[in-house]
Amino acid sequence: MADAAERLEPPFTPLKAAVFTVVDLETTGGAPPEHKITEIAAYRIEGLQVTEEFTTLVNPERSIPAFITSLTGINTAMVIGQPPSRDVLPGLLKFLGDSVVVAHHSQFDRRFLDNELALAKLKPLDNTDLCTSRLARRILPWLPSKSLGNLSAFFGIVIPHRHRAAADALATCELLLIFLEYLESRSLTSLEQVLMFQYGDMEYER
Repeated sequence: MADAAERLEPPFTPLKAAVFTVVDLETTGGAPPEHKITEIAAYRIEGLQVTEEFTTLVNPERSIPAFITSLTGINTAMVIGQPPSRDVLPGLLKFLGDSVVVAHHSQFDRRFLDNELALAKLKPLDNTDLCTSRLARRILPWLPSKSLGNLSAFFGIVIPHRHRAAADALATCELLLIFLEYLESRSLTSLEQVLMFQYGDMEYER
């Protein structure tokens, strides 16, 4: 761990001083640009506590496939009167600010957000990225599945409405806080150390 720590440049950000925003999206399925966002939930974490929320349905301006409705419970009728992403994204960007953006399988969420930011002629996200799936693979390599559902079951986290953005985002908040507490107990006490750890560039004390 010492070698990795030497590559870090101060000042360091204690985990309790870091600001995270946990994001979860529901979509029409697949991948952009064919598929679009149908729901966004974001929760701000400050002082290792959830402090604010941003949640909204989004009109994808296309139909929602039946198999997605069966998974999420979101149907086309529910989103027809909702704002499209181009009207929602400025508010989301303001809510994110310069916080660390956290998601489970963050590449999926970022791909959708960047696509719709581009369509809205807005800049792609440049926030620091932290992925709870990556953290799970490093902390629990022996666990067969690192899905949000499986990890939640493992830690006893209740998800009342699985595959709805708010419920999944809150479960991800709980998961993140569990992981941060564990890493802090293993002497990874700064945001910079945790960010390095997720990519395998730092180890914790065993």
